[in-house]
Amino acid sequence: MSVDVKVGFLGAGNMCQSIAGGMISSGTVKAENIIASARTEGGLSKVRSMGIRGTLDNCQVVKECSVIFLAVKPHILPGVLKQIAEAVTEDKLLVSVVNGTTNKEIEGLVGKSVPVMRTLPNTPVQVKSGVVAAYPGTHCTPSHTALCTSLMEPLGLFSILPSEGLIDVVSGLCGSSPAFLFMMVDAMADAGVRMGLPRQVAASLAAKTMEGSAKMVLECEEHPMQLASNVCSPGGTTIEGVYRLNRAGFKGTVMDAVIGSVEKTQGKEMRYNY
Repeated sequence: MSVDVKVGFLGAGNMCQSIAGGMISSGTVKAENIIASARTEGGLSKVRSMGIRGTLDNCQVVKECSVIFLAVKPHILPGVLKQIAEAVTEDKLLVSVVNGTTNKEIEGLVGKSVPVMRTLPNTPVQVKSGVVAAYPGTHCTPSHTALCTSLMEPLGLFSILPSEGLIDVVSGLCGSSPAFLFMMVDAMADAGVRMGLPRQVAASLAAKTMEGSAKMVLECEEHPMQLASNVCSPGGTTIEGVYRLNRAGFKGTVMDAVIGSVEKTQGKEMRYNY
């Protein structure tokens, strides 16, 4: 369903491209109704190739759009918000995808009673199979939440969390984990190549196997470990592979990667025990 709204992005990097690409491909927002800003002309080349208008003027984005996505790096955000503060009015909705920055911090930097929705999308939103976790700020009304939902629900699983602090957890679980899963696909493909498969065939088979397995977790009413057990015949090939993964500390390593990503988001000191 198309949403008749002008959408702006402050920042034209990977997250902008993923979210805007998902909106365009899902038919939620037309490309001509999206504008993105960047610090250099070179930074706008990819979004322009998607049919999105580009500008070097952040305030132009704010003035033209009713929904503005904050999609810059955390250390850049304070300067950007101070720059646009005068142009921001209370009828705008700021949707933040900036990791580790709270609604209250954004509200304070803008200095107005502007509605802010903090979100955590992951990059698979680009192919409409992503995850978006969100939490509304102080000045968000149910209509703001409904608008954000209508824009982002077509991109994948959309969830309003019970507390803002849980977004940091989702950051590690869903925001960082696509990288871990890409690494898993690559490792499986390497194994296939090692045993004689052409690389492209091996990569496609590995990725499709991961996709199908994830779909079973979502659609079958069984615990993931039960689904794994269902594949393991006594003394068979699968249980041999499971044994080797367990011997290498597979589950603990994956948990450690997610927890480490969460703690990094929370600003905790990193400790490495090797």
